[in-house]
Amino acid sequence: MAVLGPPSYTPFALSLVPDRDEVSVVVAGELDLASRGQVERAVTELTATGFDQIVLDLRDVEFIDAAGLRTLLGLRNDAQRNGHRLTFVAPKDGARRIFQLTGTRGLFAWR
Repeated sequence: MAVLGPPSYTPFALSLVPDRDEVSVVVAGELDLASRGQVERAVTELTATGFDQIVLDLRDVEFIDAAGLRTLLGLRNDAQRNGHRLTFVAPKDGARRIFQLTGTRGLFAWR
């Protein structure tokens, strides 16, 4: 009989990956009440310094709570209001579920 260990855990991490026309904010781990401020600050600082095409790469995000979802919606709304392009890369299946449960998947520009 196989013994299962504890589930793997990816600590929160955020990195910026510049490209010619855009910059990616790559998020890993959990996007929740504890980490949402870091994501919000990163995107806000990029737009404040003149980047108008940002990709929020969530493919390594394992969990998003309500605070994380509110942050993503707020960033989306800010981008629309200020004429910036904010594109999202979908998270892992477990984290993607929040968009299905809340009916918000169609509100985001997905890549």
